[in-house]
Amino acid sequence: MRKECRSCSGKELEIFSVGAITINEVVTALLAVPAFIPATLCTGYLAAWFTNLHGFRQRSLVERVIWSLPLSIAISTITAVLIGRFISLSAVVAFFLISAAFWSATLGKEWLGLRRTSRHWTSGWRPLGPTTVILAVVWTVASILWLVDFQVGHQLYMSLTIFDHAPRVNWTESVLRTGIPPANPLYWYKHAASMRYYYFWYVICAAIAKVTRLPVRAIFTASCVWAGFLLAAIIALYLKHFLLTGVRLRSQFLRAIGLLAVSGLGICVNVWKLFHMQDPYIEVWPAGQITSWSDTILYDPHHIASLVCCMLAFLLAWMAGKKGTPARLVTVILIALALASAFGLSIYVAFTFFFVTVIWGVWQVAIERTSGPAMLLATGGVCGAILLLPYLRELTHGSSNVQGGSVFAFAVRDMIPPDGLLASTFFQHLAIAHPLAALKTAKLILLIPGYAIELGFYLAVLLVYLVPAWHGRIALTAAQRTFVFLAAVTLPLMSFVRSGVLVTNDFGWRASLFLQFPLLLLGSEVITVWSLAERKSTSPAELIGLPQKTPQWLRSAAALALVFGVITTVFQATLLRFELPLAQRNLRALHDPEAGKIPHNAFISSEGYTELQRVIPQSAIVQFNPMHSDFYWTAADLLGINRQTAILGDKLGCGSELGGDPTGCPAMAAAIDSLFNGASSEQARATCRQFGIQYLVTRIYDPAWKDLNSWVWTLRPVVADEEFRALECQ
Repeated sequence: MRKECRSCSGKELEIFSVGAITINEVVTALLAVPAFIPATLCTGYLAAWFTNLHGFRQRSLVERVIWSLPLSIAISTITAVLIGRFISLSAVVAFFLISAAFWSATLGKEWLGLRRTSRHWTSGWRPLGPTTVILAVVWTVASILWLVDFQVGHQLYMSLTIFDHAPRVNWTESVLRTGIPPANPLYWYKHAASMRYYYFWYVICAAIAKVTRLPVRAIFTASCVWAGFLLAAIIALYLKHFLLTGVRLRSQFLRAIGLLAVSGLGICVNVWKLFHMQDPYIEVWPAGQITSWSDTILYDPHHIASLVCCMLAFLLAWMAGKKGTPARLVTVILIALALASAFGLSIYVAFTFFFVTVIWGVWQVAIERTSGPAMLLATGGVCGAILLLPYLRELTHGSSNVQGGSVFAFAVRDMIPPDGLLASTFFQHLAIAHPLAALKTAKLILLIPGYAIELGFYLAVLLVYLVPAWHGRIALTAAQRTFVFLAAVTLPLMSFVRSGVLVTNDFGWRASLFLQFPLLLLGSEVITVWSLAERKSTSPAELIGLPQKTPQWLRSAAALALVFGVITTVFQATLLRFELPLAQRNLRALHDPEAGKIPHNAFISSEGYTELQRVIPQSAIVQFNPMHSDFYWTAADLLGINRQTAILGDKLGCGSELGGDPTGCPAMAAAIDSLFNGASSEQARATCRQFGIQYLVTRIYDPAWKDLNSWVWTLRPVVADEEFRALECQ
């Protein structure tokens, strides 16, 4: 492996030119995966063991693990946040280590007891154990390779997930530096401000980083791997305890896992866009996307974790509906923990769950004539709100003076761009007289084809269960009716309610999870029926509760949509990993002067910030160039800085959206912009003293770099590389 050295403040800064950064990211991410076990396995196992939740002690080891995963994330998350808030992050680490020790002791005690009585554990390993392990290993390796940066010489190629991961790594590092609640690391005006955001996932990641001393980037990458495991576990629990799959459990589980690779018909639109010389964006239309499972897991693991907590609470309420008082008490406590965790993991997912389950509860009482599960869920929700009181106070009593509107707003969901429809003769006349009505009407009309494209195979699944003739007029089970009801309620909710304070419709994107999850499990039943129909001998037990006599034309259409759904997922995954290198190749072919700048900036930033972190205190306030409009440039700063910054950017609120007084934004943005456009050392010192900045970071691509009389070359450097400099400015 070849090494080059560059002078850096009188020291030698080593730069590996043959993928050393990639190798380091892969190795540390692999090491980080088992580090999550105390938080994602041990706490839930102990809770289920000591309460003997639904006969936990009598179950096989494999099923115990499956139960432990969602239980652990539900228990660990809110517990870690409360411990961290009222004690410290070190106490959170101690909590996880003690849990791991008790878990080991519990297993050891059970093993000794079995050995004394000449008995053996029921492992539950056969017949799917080896297959499951292979799938888990493939998922782990593939996820990590899809998330790390690829180094080629002095170029560092990031995946598209960096748009979400860079800020979240930065926020997790803020938890490590400032505790709970964390300070907003993107904005500093006069003093630090608490971060007003759903940060619970970052507390878990910060605790793991603190105990392992692994890079936060590696920890966050590993958390995406665990999000996949959590989703697989809740799928298994629903198949066994909700849909009651019985003898077909294992085969149907594999089919459900396979369906995670099926998305909509976006590949058809992407191919059309290619032929029409348009950008084949990873999502067909970002504003109205129903994000594929793989994208949600790899981009936003905290939303998956929140979904898992919500669905765990729902399952516990469902299962305990007919249990005695002790079982119900344990259930309420666990539901409270799960829903409190879900809210802090993703407010939008939790709000969707609240809206949907309130309507479901009314339906249960009025139509199904049963109130047990709904009352348990409601009681647990009230208790969960009590656990959230400290966090809710943070959100409502923060130091930010940002005045926003309502959290939610009514609007027709943007799906297919309506420009073509608005250009038609009918809409042209309507648009002249009533332009807003014309736009809303066009959006409303385009919802149907939009959902057909976004859902694909899953739309066929929904139709099979909605139309009695298409599932053989067999009465749906209570569980199937509930899934259909949840999907049917979620669809209009995500179609006509959107985020009110954000430009992007985060609520609409996350609400779709409660449409996707029921349809995924119902889809596994449809696929199972197809498989059984091809067998010569099928036992009656295997057909219990499954839809039958689906019309051949619908089955053929669903099968075709299934194939296109897999192709769409593969296409999206390819773009997710290779969009930047492909774009850079195209720029080089056009001899564009911008070719190579983004990956090279990422490389020099990674090396420069690594050195900077070694030589400045953790409490330092550092400022980089805030003028970049392309987030790839900002991502390189967010991933490397690991310190408080004065402003994130020079637009909108400068980063105060997450906390802080935004009135300082215009003055800070103007002053800092002038520095990076070129200014004297005196002006730099004056600006730094005025806004509390201690270090300025600049690279070869900044305008000020080219001015040999500017502060870049006259202030005292703490890191002085030929393409990256950090300078003390007070």
